[in-house]
Amino acid sequence: MNIIKKKAMDMMERKLSRTGHVLEVRAWDPATFFEIDLHLPGLNMEKWQSVQHMKVKVDDFIYRDYTPAMWDAETHTCTLLVNSSHDGPGSKWASSLKKGDTILYLGVGSTLHKPLKDKPLLCLGDSSSIGHFLALQQLAKGKTEVYGAVSFNETKHMEAFKEYFITGLQPILEKSWDISLLSWIDEQPLEDHCIYITGHIPTVTELRRYIRKREDFSGTIKAQGFWA
Repeated sequence: MNIIKKKAMDMMERKLSRTGHVLEVRAWDPATFFEIDLHLPGLNMEKWQSVQHMKVKVDDFIYRDYTPAMWDAETHTCTLLVNSSHDGPGSKWASSLKKGDTILYLGVGSTLHKPLKDKPLLCLGDSSSIGHFLALQQLAKGKTEVYGAVSFNETKHMEAFKEYFITGLQPILEKSWDISLLSWIDEQPLEDHCIYITGHIPTVTELRRYIRKREDFSGTIKAQGFWA
């Protein structure tokens, strides 16, 4: 990055950045997935109607988007669920965090994903999607069914997911020879559903194409890729 761009980025950070504090970090076994509890003072969570994303500084002039999940508007707290199995600045940042650390972020904004009235929400994604789907579940407030499948590369992570979260999302193991979510969706009726697909971009594209070809599908698809 050239000097002029660095100066511009530095000015933007000083003007726009906000701080939060790490309350707790929990690493799953193996330590390639993290739950990061944050206190974000001054952030108004009461009016959230859709899944949010926060642009977090993970290295010098490098930001990554993460989804606030399991938030409490009264205490200004939330949890980030970060898959760090893919090498990169975000993974290194997550694995280095500890209780008491200060984080820097450039605000929180809405995504286009939110519950729809009178339609079940079918969610499909990999483990990088957990926070996104738990946010949808919280927004649904029990008024709309939220179910689906989340694929994992680690059997222990599947067990941790089932133990830690109360959800209609089914953990399934990724196959080396197939996209496991394709096999799972084959067993599901799709009439008049709203389907949310997130995670690995090529997989998101393949799932969306596959579902649209289903003769019984008459609903909508909302897709968002997280990583390539």
